[in-house]
Amino acid sequence: MKLAKNTGLERNLQKQLPIYQAASDAEHGIKAIIYFSVDELARVEGILKKLRLLGHRDIVLIDARNDNKPSGSKA
Repeated sequence: MKLAKNTGLERNLQKQLPIYQAASDAEHGIKAIIYFSVDELARVEGILKKLRLLGHRDIVLIDARNDNKPSGSKA
């Protein structure tokens, strides 16, 4: 799980998960990326596109923006 604002996100997606998968003998690894703004989403999508991971089934983007949802008390 990573924050979209993480400055090492691209490097982590390229190198960190394969290391963890090998260490735990896992066939697959889910990458969860949390973003808090439209700018962070655009950055993540740019990185994923560059790495040819955009739309990959093992990548989960979590929308944690507070500007696009009604308040729980008002819903």
